[in-house]
Amino acid sequence: MTGFASGSTQVGGLSLDFEIKSVNAKGVDLKIYLPEFISSLENELRQLVLKKISRGSVFLKIKLNPQSDVSNDYVLNDQLLNTVFEKIKNIEKICDEKNIPLEPLKASDFFSVKGVWEENKNVSNSADDSKSIIFDKTSELIESLIQTRKKEGQGLYITLSEKLSSIMALHKDAEETLPERSKYLKKNFKSAIDKVISENSQIDENRIENELAIIAIKQDIAEELDRLKVHILSMQDLLNSSGVVGKKLDFLSQELNREVNTICSKSQFIDLTKIGIEMKTLVDQFREQVQNVE
Repeated sequence: MTGFASGSTQVGGLSLDFEIKSVNAKGVDLKIYLPEFISSLENELRQLVLKKISRGSVFLKIKLNPQSDVSNDYVLNDQLLNTVFEKIKNIEKICDEKNIPLEPLKASDFFSVKGVWEENKNVSNSADDSKSIIFDKTSELIESLIQTRKKEGQGLYITLSEKLSSIMALHKDAEETLPERSKYLKKNFKSAIDKVISENSQIDENRIENELAIIAIKQDIAEELDRLKVHILSMQDLLNSSGVVGKKLDFLSQELNREVNTICSKSQFIDLTKIGIEMKTLVDQFREQVQNVE
């Protein structure tokens, strides 16, 4: 499911900008982007996010605001910065000689260079305090993200419920075709048998009847319809339950698709075939939407 949240917080003299967003995905894929000076927190931040989010492609980005006042907690490593400038000049010279275009750099581009900012040893702010502030803000944004995903989920719930209701209605229609389908198949089988017998008097009628019984069993769709109904009811229960249900709904929608395909392949009756095609269209739509459910 999709969602987005952003915010800022102060860590000592630093202003940090936070962004977290998610897009649809079958599983969970989390990417985290951090400034170098808090890169050691990545694993703990990853655990924090994954405790609350179990599906979707999620991006968490924390960056140093260019307007940060770093005069207290962090000091600029002038020596390293000068070295970086010299290296950049050399690169620009080479690119110019080879006529290679180079995008102009901004001051903020240097914030991510390892070692450009050094912790001020004279400042009393503890690492634990900074970590706590960062984690509190991240938790706050995770909750905001979850709320935006819930709003989308409410609309999705209505859509999926309507699809299941339509599939159940078609299931009922399919059941109502069975008596006419049975008469139709028997009539066709009898006509085919009579034709074969009239053309070949040596055929054993008892054997034909046995073969006909086997064919009738193979064409029966009662079991498929029963399983289809069970799956639909199970999916309705899941939609009305709390917790993580996306993967279960995805699995059951695949089972629905399998049963509908079997019904269509066995049909041999135009009215049932039409119902099966409508049902398959709805199942495919349901499966597509279920990919957005956590």
